[in-house]
Amino acid sequence: MVLIPGATLPLFVWEPLVEPLVRAGHRVLRYDLFGRGYSDRPKVRYGPELYERQLTELLAALGFHAPVHLVGLAFGGLLAVQYVDRNPERVRSLCLIEPDGFGTKLSLGVRLMHVPVLGEALFAVMGERQLRARLPGYSRRPELIPELEARFLPSTRIAGFGHALLSTLRHMAIHTAAPTFHRVAELRIPTLLLWGRDDRITPLHIAEEVRAALPHAEFHIIDDAGHLPHYERPDAVAPLLTEFLSKPLPTAD
Repeated sequence: MVLIPGATLPLFVWEPLVEPLVRAGHRVLRYDLFGRGYSDRPKVRYGPELYERQLTELLAALGFHAPVHLVGLAFGGLLAVQYVDRNPERVRSLCLIEPDGFGTKLSLGVRLMHVPVLGEALFAVMGERQLRARLPGYSRRPELIPELEARFLPSTRIAGFGHALLSTLRHMAIHTAAPTFHRVAELRIPTLLLWGRDDRITPLHIAEEVRAALPHAEFHIIDDAGHLPHYERPDAVAPLLTEFLSKPLPTAD
């Protein structure tokens, strides 16, 4: 099983799920995307091909040769869907936690970040401040925010983070991936869709767009949770995920 993080937070965001998944008998891989956490930050285009190659090469290097379960958070959910679209034979099932790909109207600040040179200048001046200001929207539990800040912000100060994030904004279909989701739906890969009821980053109403694109997906709303339901409510998410993974699936592990 592979846990794919979102566009900014590193692999620590999966910690509450790892133990119950391992206890249930799963081999679990979590990793930092290129440009995030403590992975390399190559000065290249951060588009679908880069993220696909990273996952493919990582699976090969670690000996994951059979089809895998992919679990993706937000941007990681979009990456999981794109990976299935390009490599359906490599994926056994999907769990998508509030996936990107649909959408909200871009704010003026985000639109400006798309502009070459201007985006870099703005990020150099305001990037960390904006990332810090965004964190309270990730959880409905304010006591978690200092922990998120302490574990996340240091990795954003490593050279190359800004380039990776800006290049991702410019070259990924973060709000326009509906056609990819519809293609993946035709594959009928078992899919679990989870959403925090109080998500302020990717609001619950967007779930209806995702469900329309993936009508076969099993869907659950997690109460008392925001954008990180597995981090805020592992007691609710872990049983749903382990039960989903225990169901008969088309191929063997």
